[in-house]
This record gives sequence, structure tokens and C-alpha cells, in this order.
Amino acid sequence: MLKNTKSLLSTAAMFVLAFSLSSCDKWVNDSKLPNNTVDESQLNNIQMLGRIEKGNYVYGPVIAGVWRAGASSASDLLVASGAIVDEIVPTAVPNSPFYKELDEDKLAPDNTSLFGVWSNVQNYRARAEDAIKIAEQLNPADADQIKIKQSATFNAKLHAGYAWMLMADYFSVSETNQAVYADHQLVKHADAYAKAQRYWEEALPLANDQEKRLLHSLLAKLGIHTSNFPLAASHINSSFKPTENFSFLNTVGTTSNAFFTALNVNVRDAAVDPTLVAQLKTVAEQTRIPVVKAAKGHWSLTYYKERDPLMVTDEEEMQLIRAELVIRGLIPGDATALVNSVIQKYDATGNSNLKTALSDLTTLTAIRRVFLSWRGTRLIDLRRFNIDGDLNPGFTNRKWHWISVPEIETR
Repeated sequence: MLKNTKSLLSTAAMFVLAFSLSSCDKWVNDSKLPNNTVDESQLNNIQMLGRIEKGNYVYGPVIAGVWRAGASSASDLLVASGAIVDEIVPTAVPNSPFYKELDEDKLAPDNTSLFGVWSNVQNYRARAEDAIKIAEQLNPADADQIKIKQSATFNAKLHAGYAWMLMADYFSVSETNQAVYADHQLVKHADAYAKAQRYWEEALPLANDQEKRLLHSLLAKLGIHTSNFPLAASHINSSFKPTENFSFLNTVGTTSNAFFTALNVNVRDAAVDPTLVAQLKTVAEQTRIPVVKAAKGHWSLTYYKERDPLMVTDEEEMQLIRAELVIRGLIPGDATALVNSVIQKYDATGNSNLKTALSDLTTLTAIRRVFLSWRGTRLIDLRRFNIDGDLNPGFTNRKWHWISVPEIETR
């Protein structure tokens, strides 16, 4: 099984010291505990943001907490999105109703199963934006402390942007009122995406070369998600190099890869959608989505091990974005060769390669379904192309195309 091996900006030594957040919404988890709270004077200390070891920046408790909050929120939403579309189905007799409710379009504001998902993304956003405020209040003079502030601000803005993108990608007040809530204010999707773009653009001057490629990759991805193709085209050629990616590690405590937890052969709540399994014809496709029949007869995923990173985006996605931009006539290139460069990572013989020239977005969307599976992109694709996929009834016939913001937030 081939996977990227270089996890950009992730850390195996991630740890968290919970702290009080000044900008929490109603559904942000209360992080104050009797044995781990800190007062404001401690929070506004440069050491809370990080330290320098042998010339390299190491996360402090505040930034580590942001990363952990991001891992929790991304785990929730990338898996949930798969259950909304044609990646994940509930099993015949699940222990939990969560995946069944997602599959059955029960995404209304009064669905209490979804409250925690909303809470976690708000917690992520609030932690990241509070980290920005903490960093901006500090005025260090020492060279190492200046470097700490710069690196911490970069990380905080990286995550603040991703939190806003997650909120707009996966939540909406309603189908007609495409917006979310933050700090008790209604924020239109367009404005939420604009916040993500602004944070990432502000982070660029703070970033080293590798970090810049991460930001350019996220901006290219944002352009695709929002159908702002000129934005994607302006950043794609500065994006990831091969093996680079943006992912969340699962090396702390009992945290596991979210897709392993949901789809491994020993669980009984969710399974790989049989319609997706039916699409796996070539060696490359079967390597990218390896499945096995569970004892109860449903399809289980064997792609992830328990501690594997949760992938958000990587160079493979950038290649498929390039292919789309070529087809749309926005950049020069060979869309077929770009797609085959991804396919060959899963079948080096070339036998799985496209044999005819790729010139249409319908074929590319089917390719994206397989090679960008398990990272939340399928929901984006069905929505932006307004297609049904292999859902019954079709995706366009669903009542909800986002997860609804919990009703208590809208009161």
C-alpha cells in the first residue's frame, strides 16, 4: 500500500494544556478543569506559544492545543461527509444511529447527534483565533522569542483558515440561508471562505519555503471548493512537492485514525459503500481503496492502520487540481499525464493508466472519487457539480446538502 510519508507540520510530540477561550460560542466545549486551568498572565507568556530548540521552533501548549482541536474536528467532519455521500453506509444493525442518520438525510437542526460535531469545529476555530490574539499581544525583543511569535502566528493563522473552511464546507443554517454562526454572528459562506483566504494570505510572509507550499496548496484547494478557479490557478504552481501533505497525526493517548475507527473490519456501525467498491476495476483503484468482507457481509476498509495520519490534502490532490484547471483552459498542460502521475503511485506498471486522452470533467470527477477518497472531497464535488453520484435518491434530491447548524445556535 502506497501512502505519503512526509507529514508536513505535524508532530509526534503533540500535547495539550487546556485553557479558557474568550471567543467561544454556545457549543464550544468548556476546557476549564480544576486541575489544568491557567490564568491570563500565564496564558500571555511566550512560552505558552513555543520554544526554540537547536534553532527549530517547537509548539507550546497553546499551539499544540490548536493542532489537537483541528485533529478532532477534521476527524468528525471528513468521516461524516463520507456518510452523507456515496463513500460510507451504515451497517444492517449498527450500535450507533449516527451514520444511519447521516445516510438517511437526517441533518436537520434538531438532530442532537450532530451537536458534538458543531461544538468541535467551533472549539477549533476559537482556539486558533485566540492563539492569534495571544501572539499579537506579545512584543518580544529577543531573537528566539521573535521567531517563536512568528512561528506561532503562522500556525494559528493556518488553523484559523482551515477551521473557517471546514465550517463553510460542511455546515449551513439552512439550504437557502447558506451561512454559519461564529461569536453569535451570522456569517455567510462566502464571507467564511474569505476569512480562510485572508488568514492564509496573511500567514504567507511568516512562513518558510515548505510552509509556503502548504499555504499555496490550501489556497488552490479553496479555489476548487468555491469554484474560484482563477484563485486555484494562481496558487497551484507553488503548491506541494511530491510526498508533502497536510495531515493530523494520531500519536497521543488513545486517538486513532478516524476512518480506521469507523471502517475497520472489527466495527459494526459503518461500512464502505458497495457502489464505491463496484467502481474499483484496476489494480491502482483496488490499491487505493483496499476492502475486505466483514463477518456480517459488509465491506470494511483496510487502507488505514490505527495510528495513520488523517490526510487533509497532498501532492496527489494538487495534481488532480492541475488536471481540472487544464481541462477548464486556465493553465497549460496535459490532463491525462497529470492524472496518470497519481495513478502510477498505486500501480507502477502503468497498466492502470488512462488509455485515452482525458478532456472532460465527468471522467475526472469519477477519478477524484477514488483517488481523493476518505478526505471529505466527495461531498464538495457532488455539490459543486450538482450531480447525484451513486446515492438513492440522488444527492440533488436530498433535503440537506450541508450539516445543519444546531437549532440552539440560531435562537
